[in-house]
Amino acid sequence: MFPQRSSELYQAPASHNPPPALELATNLEYPNLNIADLNARLENLSPRLHDCWDSISINDHQHLALATNRRDGHQWWGMFFGYGRSQANRMTVDSADFKLQSEHTVNIVRYADNNVLLVALGDTRLQAWSTYSKVRNPESPYCLFLIGESWAHPTPISQLSVFNANPYKAVSASTDGTLNVWDLSGADLESSYHSRSSHTDKLTGLATPSASSDLFVTCDRGGCARLWDARAAAPSSTCLYDDATHLISFTCAAFGASNYVYLGDYDGKVHTLDIREPGKLVRSAEYFDNGHVAKLLINGPHLAAMSNLPASVKVANLERDEHDIIYKHQDTHSRLMDAVWTDDRTLVTVGYGRKMVTHSLK
Repeated sequence: MFPQRSSELYQAPASHNPPPALELATNLEYPNLNIADLNARLENLSPRLHDCWDSISINDHQHLALATNRRDGHQWWGMFFGYGRSQANRMTVDSADFKLQSEHTVNIVRYADNNVLLVALGDTRLQAWSTYSKVRNPESPYCLFLIGESWAHPTPISQLSVFNANPYKAVSASTDGTLNVWDLSGADLESSYHSRSSHTDKLTGLATPSASSDLFVTCDRGGCARLWDARAAAPSSTCLYDDATHLISFTCAAFGASNYVYLGDYDGKVHTLDIREPGKLVRSAEYFDNGHVAKLLINGPHLAAMSNLPASVKVANLERDEHDIIYKHQDTHSRLMDAVWTDDRTLVTVGYGRKMVTHSLK
């Protein structure tokens, strides 16, 4: 081999005299020969609605809460906003009734009481925020005030649901199987019911009924669904269904009327369970040929089933105890993340790409 002096071959030429590192940002005369240019660029931390719309919630006053996140680059962070229903088609930073920037991602937002917003952050925290108070600020009643905060989950919260029968009560869960039932009736965020290992497999779904503030259902990737009663002195549950064949893998859950529970799976099917008859499936219906059921949402007789890869929406009418599909929408988002019913016949979905889509039933 010919002798080589790499120090001479690869050293910077004498004509390369870049300015100091802080001046390299936006300087087009000198290319980025090392990481100094990238490190010199200042992070854009200005408040804005990010491209990733991860969660949405609505209260009885038709006020929307929206969580958006920056999920690219080495630093992820997010914001949550509050808007009136009339502002849904023109959401901006300046038009928001309230907004707050977080140094972590804002994974889930859920209205508890009309003036209390639960926020699950990416660093495992759960926060409760007061959003509206004429006593605190009569001139600008939409203002944020932190009521309570907890680190009760060892991993980020993946499921959060408020009991419709008691808006001061909510339940949260993380994929590691940790469960917490929260009491907001006092002046703090207090966990009144805690389980560290609710499932042996990855917890994927959580649902609360509309008529009870004590029962809730969870499901996991291994095909197991469990019914919980928050009134018990110690955390305990009843097995509603356990797939011994290992062919079913649940992804999400919804609590319907007449003691029915609906569970989506990775094969695009929706299974119906009756909590009065555990151990068997009442019905199984195929909703999607491709993609798994990502989310289920009940609104009276209507069941909205949402899929990803590709993202699509189907709404079924359950009045005749059958899955009668009355609405379809394909390629809704690049990735569908959350949804909310704004009235009896209007569903709003949010996600990545086509950030918000309104689905109106005829």
